[in-house]
Amino acid sequence: MEILKILLYIIGILLLVVFILSNTVSISYKNKVKNEIKRLKENQQNLEGRVITEGDISHLPESVKKWLIKSGIVGGKWYRYVYIEEKGSMKLDMDKDKWIFASAKHYVGLVEPSFVWSVKAEMMPFVYTYGRDLFLEGIGAMEMRVLNIFKVVDEHNGNKLNQSSFQRYLLEMPWYPQAALNKNMKWTKIDDNTAKVVMSHRGVVGEAYYYFDPEGNILKVSAMRYKDIKPNSPMFNCIGEAKEYKKFDNVLIPNKISVTWKLPTIDYNWFKVETSKIEYK
Repeated sequence: MEILKILLYIIGILLLVVFILSNTVSISYKNKVKNEIKRLKENQQNLEGRVITEGDISHLPESVKKWLIKSGIVGGKWYRYVYIEEKGSMKLDMDKDKWIFASAKHYVGLVEPSFVWSVKAEMMPFVYTYGRDLFLEGIGAMEMRVLNIFKVVDEHNGNKLNQSSFQRYLLEMPWYPQAALNKNMKWTKIDDNTAKVVMSHRGVVGEAYYYFDPEGNILKVSAMRYKDIKPNSPMFNCIGEAKEYKKFDNVLIPNKISVTWKLPTIDYNWFKVETSKIEYK
């Protein structure tokens, strides 16, 4: 009985230490993310008072024009950045049919291409992994912590990561259609319902393909990305498919998206995400 009391006492002390560590690290992590979001906002040009006109889309392929008109941004304000809340399911192991719940907060720069994405994923009951991906000032970074204490991923400023992060910005542009009007983007018609966008930003070059229906709804976006950033890792096609549409702040977007890696032996559908809140600022 005395041994049991001692064990319970030790377990209690260990849990207290974990709680204190988690809170201490969490404060530091949150402050770092806040500073990154602040930098993202400060880098956006002030476009207050400007309105998006038909002249702003006149140079684009017809399918892209249809999309932007259908989205509702023409006649609306130019915004500096967007805040997005997401929820969904991730399948981290392609060989197992196990999906984990995740929620995320997402800030995206609309003038200076950039994003800061922070996620909380429930790996098992009461065990959470916290992560942050970003593309900021031309640099990509990725960090993951178990219980917000143990760092299991910490990558930043490598050529592959920078390029893959920029590709993600282009893949997710259906959530923030205004970004398609960036003066450094070059849109090219592939066919009546397909267009390619190419952009160079701070030494990083991105390219993505957009697929539309005849009415201007976006069906899917594809881009070549690195699934991991090991020295000999190849690029694979990453596809985001629209499953449902919804208006936020009078902007029509695909609010439910399924993300799939096209791998040599399998189509790895790994992320099903829904936007629950979008605010254009």
